[in-house]
Amino acid sequence: MPVPAIQLNPDVVTISYSDLLSGRDLHSEIGAAFGPSGLGLILIKDCPDFSAKRSAVLRAIRKFALLPDEIKEKYTVPEASYSIGWSHGKEKMKNGVPDKAKGSYYARPCNLDVLTEDAELKTKFPETYRDNVWPREDLPELKQTFGAMTEVQVEVMLGMCRAFDSYLNHVTDGKHELGRFHEMIANSVAYLGRMLHYFPREPEANADLDGLCGWHLDHGCLTCILSPLYLDLAGSQQPQPADCGLHIKTPANGSIFKVDIPENCLGIQLGETFQVLSGGHLRATPHCVRSCREPHISREQLALFMACDPLQSMETPAYSLPFSEVVDNDFLPEGVPQLRDRLKGAANYREFAANTFKAYLK
Repeated sequence: MPVPAIQLNPDVVTISYSDLLSGRDLHSEIGAAFGPSGLGLILIKDCPDFSAKRSAVLRAIRKFALLPDEIKEKYTVPEASYSIGWSHGKEKMKNGVPDKAKGSYYARPCNLDVLTEDAELKTKFPETYRDNVWPREDLPELKQTFGAMTEVQVEVMLGMCRAFDSYLNHVTDGKHELGRFHEMIANSVAYLGRMLHYFPREPEANADLDGLCGWHLDHGCLTCILSPLYLDLAGSQQPQPADCGLHIKTPANGSIFKVDIPENCLGIQLGETFQVLSGGHLRATPHCVRSCREPHISREQLALFMACDPLQSMETPAYSLPFSEVVDNDFLPEGVPQLRDRLKGAANYREFAANTFKAYLK
């Protein structure tokens, strides 16, 4: 597929950590970032002790990915569909070929190492309730650095929920109840981190823009990502190559933007669940990731996903925009299933998520 024209260096809405947590009025910033013409992304800058925590966790996932296969295999959980612990070559790329280009280590934030002591639940729903697994002997720093970084991410994401509540209360003339989104996420345990190591690749291996991580929308509530770290084979940091990274397609006119997250920032992306539950006043955007095409450079990343309770209703609120405006996108990339179709028959988030997984696997 030919690479479409891409717009570089978009003006990404950026706010400070202190402004977010102080409760300052961020209505204009939220509207610009997550309204109908926004990127579905906002940057949070200057989190305390952020640089050291970011570097530590991203270097730790590289260390794990470079361990011998027989050691990494100890931390795979096939009975949970590899949704906890190490996963490499288990996912399929868009052409059905096993994805060997990146390895993932999945874990919930460390205060959620164990969700339940109910053995029956763990057996029946291992993807949801399986305990975290950690390489305590082989690489103890993986858990330590992951815990330190996700603690910051959780704090920022909950702060964003408060900002969303304030914005929605404002634009709906008080119809959106203050605290609704914050309580929904603060009371949820559906948090999952994904540490990613993108192995060095030959340039021709990733010629398509979406050849590695295809176009998609996150279907949960919120996603928090870091500025990725690029390392050479010796582990020395390298500048970001010009032709890789996060690409976003806006629903307003289908323009594609390449977005670079500065090293002192977190990126917060909206998921489709909050798009629906906000009645379309907040918008998620399709995005993909092009891996580094340098044969001697790896890419390290950590994404933290937050979702609501599995039984949360997916009905639009009373203050919703017309349903077609909430769910339709005239500029969806090829292969991305329509939100309208995945909401059909879904009484709650669990059923919507199941519809989404099935739609992307077709």
